[in-house]
Amino acid sequence: MLPTLSRRRLLALAAGSAASVALGACSSPFDETTRGGGRVLEFVTFYTGGDGDLMQSIVDRYNSSQDEVFVRFSAPAYGGDYLTKVLTAALAGAPPAIVALHSYEIQPLRRFLHTIRLGDLGLAEPDFVDGTRELAEIDGELYGVTMSTGPQALGYNRQLFAKAGLDPDRPPATGEEFLVAAQALKASGPWGFVRETGTYMPWQSMNWQGGGDLIDGESRAMFDSEAGIAAAQLEQDLVHRYQVSPQQLVDGLQVGQMFRAQQVGMVCTYPWGLQQLLETNAETGMELDVAPLPQFFNGPRAMIATSHIYTIPIQRTNDDWVRDQAQKFISWLFREGSVDWAGAQAPASTAAAAPIAASTDPVVRKMSLFIDQAKYAHFAPYAYRWNQAFQYLNDAMDNIVYQGADVASELRSATARATETMKEPS
Repeated sequence: MLPTLSRRRLLALAAGSAASVALGACSSPFDETTRGGGRVLEFVTFYTGGDGDLMQSIVDRYNSSQDEVFVRFSAPAYGGDYLTKVLTAALAGAPPAIVALHSYEIQPLRRFLHTIRLGDLGLAEPDFVDGTRELAEIDGELYGVTMSTGPQALGYNRQLFAKAGLDPDRPPATGEEFLVAAQALKASGPWGFVRETGTYMPWQSMNWQGGGDLIDGESRAMFDSEAGIAAAQLEQDLVHRYQVSPQQLVDGLQVGQMFRAQQVGMVCTYPWGLQQLLETNAETGMELDVAPLPQFFNGPRAMIATSHIYTIPIQRTNDDWVRDQAQKFISWLFREGSVDWAGAQAPASTAAAAPIAASTDPVVRKMSLFIDQAKYAHFAPYAYRWNQAFQYLNDAMDNIVYQGADVASELRSATARATETMKEPS
């Protein structure tokens, strides 16, 4: 979960930048060719891994398809540094032409963004997978185009399943089946399941599946709801009661390493890890696979996800031309680049679904599973100081899962602290 900028932080940066303008020293941290009226459009994202290389190849294809502009792709930072750079550039009046944001980052930056009319891009609501278009919508206005999402799924080792007497063609689909599989795997040697702490901890998906939520309409935390307590209890039980998961804290990198080393039979996984998973199979002869996330509770289908939304910031000069060219690029990217983009993420384009499913590229073809799950995806909210509020939840879950702390009291404490943190100053 990328850090978001609180309103107070935005105001502080705005004040600082305003002072810089008065001194004549304010400038964009990005190249200012776009503002200067040149042919270069800056396209800035947070794609710092293999997805960045893939997007560069797609951008190269666009650049060779026309000669009106040259789109320059970059990924200058990640997390809070990324948003700070974008805000500083917007305040200077020289932001990039196109900026990738997550859904919860749009609200604090909306005043710097153009609204989007899909018809101007030759797009319409049916062009988007259910639940994806509105990720960029606030108060009935659209502030970007959703290019892709990243739903959580189940990664599992087919060979370890077979060794444990489980059917590799029938990965667990329910909470009961998941527990049976985890116990069988542990009895045969490896851990049944290893959770990732922090951003994508399983609790979030389990909580939504039980009918819970993260915050209410008044930005009050809801961690200690009946659903939240049940989800936390299950996470704790996997470690202490059933002993199918390790008691030591494991970060996301270590989870992936353990999975590829066949030390665990099941993990949570995401679209951006699919290429590495299939490359491991090709290099080692292993049979790592993905399946829909099990439905642990009897509520709605749900899983935590991230999102990639392309926005068009407002320029101080040359704005009409930049906006027009940015719209053309985003429209082309959505229509012509989505199938290729399935090599790293789950595209939101409905038209891309069929060619993705029929692709000869195994990574692209397997991405269909994540695309199918996008309609059930849930996303981090925007709330004042949400990052700190979420940290209280994460700390409580670490205590619950690894230390065996009392579930209800830990979540009650985290809920109270988070709710107090999210109160906006009057």
